[in-house]
Amino acid sequence: MSRSRYLLPCLFAMLSACSQIGYYTQAVQGHWEIIAKREKISALVGSDDTPEDLKRKLTRVQDIREFASRVLALPDNRSFTYFTDTGRPYVLWNVVAAPTYHLSPKTWCFPVAGCVAYKGFFSEKDADEFNAGLVEQGLDTFQYGVSAYSTLGWFSDSVLNTHLHYPETSLAGLIFHELAHQVAYAKGDSDFNEAFATAVEMAGLEHWFSRHGTAEQYEAYLEERKRNERITAMVLGFRARLAQRYENEPESALPHSKRALFSEMKSVYEEIKNRGEGTPYYDWWFTLDLNNAHLALLSTYHRHVPALQTALDRSGSFQEFYALIREKSRLPKSERDQWLSSLEPH
Repeated sequence: MSRSRYLLPCLFAMLSACSQIGYYTQAVQGHWEIIAKREKISALVGSDDTPEDLKRKLTRVQDIREFASRVLALPDNRSFTYFTDTGRPYVLWNVVAAPTYHLSPKTWCFPVAGCVAYKGFFSEKDADEFNAGLVEQGLDTFQYGVSAYSTLGWFSDSVLNTHLHYPETSLAGLIFHELAHQVAYAKGDSDFNEAFATAVEMAGLEHWFSRHGTAEQYEAYLEERKRNERITAMVLGFRARLAQRYENEPESALPHSKRALFSEMKSVYEEIKNRGEGTPYYDWWFTLDLNNAHLALLSTYHRHVPALQTALDRSGSFQEFYALIREKSRLPKSERDQWLSSLEPH
């Protein structure tokens, strides 16, 4: 689990009518700037002018990209065969919002992508202004830099300079995750889409390590993943407790309950960390001024992962799993949620 990695942005807004034209314009311009600056990775790797460190990293990207299609049956197309240097530390800045006493994230709806639980900007200044407006409305917000995004196969997504500072494990996981978004997409269901991509990422990394890592590296990876999963389950447990408070307590009691539960959650993590069972991601996450928006985003990426891991384990192959996911992505959300619930550990 890596900090600030993923966003499925609303680039499809370019297909819509002219409402929110300012937002749509920055999305289209931002993406086309990336396309205009991209270079073929194969050409960069073969050029004497390419710095050796960049050449080494891009060569590894080629290995990961080939592995993704050959072993994981992920789309074999031109995505991640180009490189773009954005000239900045993040490609986008993402804003998530939730009501003060409710854990469902605010959503923004677009014709092709449907309703998504975050809004992305290619300019940090634009994100700052948008975030400030949500705060003025009394919403809990979380704004953060994003290193990668997917266009669901509508365009050939580039490898970005914002990807290459990650260690090999995270870089491989990022590519697996983003390619998974091209396999299936349930319009308007961020929780399902992100959990599916995360499940593919995690399974893909197990296969990657079994072929490209040492036994020690693989054990270290599995141990950190297990720690992350335990901490995520703990946080989601607090989210469930908070949801019950929001639903059942009088409004006058909610400010105290909210402060108390977030404080208790931080104390529990501090105990976990002091036992040497924390992780770099959660060490960072718990330094934030946590609110409902943080819990909403964490839930989006992880709440359905155990169910989808069960579905993958029961499938005979990645191809069979992807066919199942495509079938479920076409269902009404209520039916898809019922199916996911039947797979949840009890």
